[in-house]
Amino acid sequence: MSITFAPLLAEAEQPEFAPWRNLLRALALLHESSLYRVPGCKAPYPLETLGPGYYFSPAFSHWDLIYCLLDFCPVMPEHTLQQLENMLFFQQPDGSLPGAIFFRNGPLESPEPYWYSTFPAVWPMAADEYTRVTGTNKAIELCYEPLCRQISWYEANRKADGFGFFYTDTLEPKTWESGVDESPRCELFQERGKFPCCDATSHLWLLYDAAARWGTALGKGDKGYAAKRDELGVLLREKFFSDETGFFHDAYLLEHGIKFRTLNALWPFVFGIASKEQADRIIDGSLLDPSRFFTEHPLPYVAVDEPCFELRMWRGGAFTSATLMILLGCLKYGRQDAAVKIAERVMHYGEIYAKRTMAIWEFYHPFGQSPRSMGRKSSPWLMPCSQYVGHNPFFAVARILTQY
Repeated sequence: MSITFAPLLAEAEQPEFAPWRNLLRALALLHESSLYRVPGCKAPYPLETLGPGYYFSPAFSHWDLIYCLLDFCPVMPEHTLQQLENMLFFQQPDGSLPGAIFFRNGPLESPEPYWYSTFPAVWPMAADEYTRVTGTNKAIELCYEPLCRQISWYEANRKADGFGFFYTDTLEPKTWESGVDESPRCELFQERGKFPCCDATSHLWLLYDAAARWGTALGKGDKGYAAKRDELGVLLREKFFSDETGFFHDAYLLEHGIKFRTLNALWPFVFGIASKEQADRIIDGSLLDPSRFFTEHPLPYVAVDEPCFELRMWRGGAFTSATLMILLGCLKYGRQDAAVKIAERVMHYGEIYAKRTMAIWEFYHPFGQSPRSMGRKSSPWLMPCSQYVGHNPFFAVARILTQY
C-alpha cells in the first residue's frame, strides 16, 4: 500500500533528526491517518483534516491546515498545492472562506461549512513556502485571484471603526473568529464593537503584501495593494505598540489601559512589520524572560505573570503552531540565538510526551508537566485533544534547529 506521507517519514529517519525521532515518526503517521477521502465531497483531493483525535473530527481547513502545510511543504510541495486547492474550493462567491468544514453527517453526505465566521488569514504563508521550495509560480497562479476576492470581502465586512480591521470576537465573543477561543480580551473589555484588533489588522497586512508581490510576479502590477500594506504597517507600529510594555496590543485595549501580553498580539513581529528596536524589546523583555514566556515548555499563549494566565488552551497552553510563528519572527530580525533557545525546549518536551503518552497533543503544559493536566476550555472536564495534527508543525521547528 502506498503511503502519502512517505517523504515525511523518510525525513524523520535522517541522522540530524535522531533526538526527536519518536516524535517525528509519530507525527508523520498522524498526518497519514488525518487524510479524509469523502465520496460525498466534491473537493478535488483527499482532505488533510485536523486529526483523528479532534473532538469534532473529521474537520478540514481553519488555520490549523496552514501549519500542516508549512510543516510538510519542504518535502511534499505538490501535496501542499493540492490542499491549497481544496481550501479554495470552499471559497464563496463573495470572497469569504468559511471558518471550518465539518463532516457531521457521515462520509456519504455533503460537508457542512462553518459559515458564520471566517478564520485567521495566514494561508498566503503556505503559498509563499511552496514558491520558495519549488522556485515556480504555480501556487501564486492558483491563489492570486482568490486572494484578491478575499481582500475585497475583508474590506467590505471587517473594517474597524476608525482604522484597522477586526474579528467578530469583538462583537460576539463566541464566534471565536480570531481562532482564539475564549480570548481574554473578550472578558477584560466588556463593551462590544468593531474595534481595531492587532491580529486582524496584521493579517490584512499579510494579504495586501502577498497580493502586491504576487501581482507583480504575475505581471499584473501591485494594484494599489502595496500602498495599503504600507499604511497598515505604519498603523501597527505606531498605534498597536506600547513603549511601556515593549509589546504589541490591540489598539482599543491600549486606549482603555488594558495591556496584557499574549502571543496573539505578536503578528506584527511574526511578519516583520515591527521595527528592529520593537522586535528586540519583545524578544529580550518578554519571549526570553522566564517569568513571562520562556517557560520549561515555551511559549505559553498568555504570559505567566498576567492575571488572565490559566493552565488551559489559549490562556496559557503552549501551542507548537504559535511558537513556530514566533520562531519565524526571531529569524526575520536576525535573532537566531532566541529561535534556537526556544526551539530546543519545544522539541525536547514534544519528544518526551510522544514517548510517555504515545500521542501528539493539541497543546502542551508550559511548565513541562503532562498535557493531560491542562484544561481545554472553561468546561472542567475538557482536556487537550490527543492525536491532533493541526497545531503541531514539529518538523518545521526541527528544521530550524538543524539549520542553526
